[in-house]
Amino acid sequence: AQDLLNYIQGFIGYAPPRTQESVASMTTLITSIVTANTTTANNQQQYKAATAARQAAYKGTNGSIEKLLPSIKGAVEAQFGKKATETASIGAQIKTMRSNKLVKSPTDPTKLTQEKTVSQSERSYGSMVQSFNNIIASLQQFSGYNPSNTTLRITALQAATAQVTTLNNNVAQRTLALKTSKVNRDTLYTDLKDRVQRIKSYVKAQYGVSSNEYK
Repeated sequence: AQDLLNYIQGFIGYAPPRTQESVASMTTLITSIVTANTTTANNQQQYKAATAARQAAYKGTNGSIEKLLPSIKGAVEAQFGKKATETASIGAQIKTMRSNKLVKSPTDPTKLTQEKTVSQSERSYGSMVQSFNNIIASLQQFSGYNPSNTTLRITALQAATAQVTTLNNNVAQRTLALKTSKVNRDTLYTDLKDRVQRIKSYVKAQYGVSSNEYK
């Protein structure tokens, strides 16, 4: 398109019937497309970073939700006893939480074939947060629960669940931004395709099939 713009700028008497195919309008459109390309690329990178950050917060790192579960169970068992009601309750909830399999977010959520995966991913992460919140609520009911490991205390666990909720929201926002930018970019390219065809027809009519301009 940029090459085409350079060509028509040099055509003597170039004056298409629509302003959309004028040099000025084509320049504006191409500039918008370049900007749209950059915006989409940036949104794609931000989406990937957001999903990676969320994945790390849930599992695989020392401070992740998944890594906290055995320590929480150990703290309850140490304080209330292996056969205590509190220990059994937390053990059952942890088992339920672990049954929630995390579905990895697709690399490109804008593809139609990935929409189902996006939905499954959001549900799996949402279920994990809900289960973790249930565990925290139970711990709050346990009289005297106050482990020496500060990362297992109620306030620290609440901060952890608040963080993953924020990361969930960030992924949703980045997904929407990426989808929106791609739709906008596609609209511009569709417009470009139409304009280029009109330019070709106009040049054919104005300068002739055998002209250098048409060739």
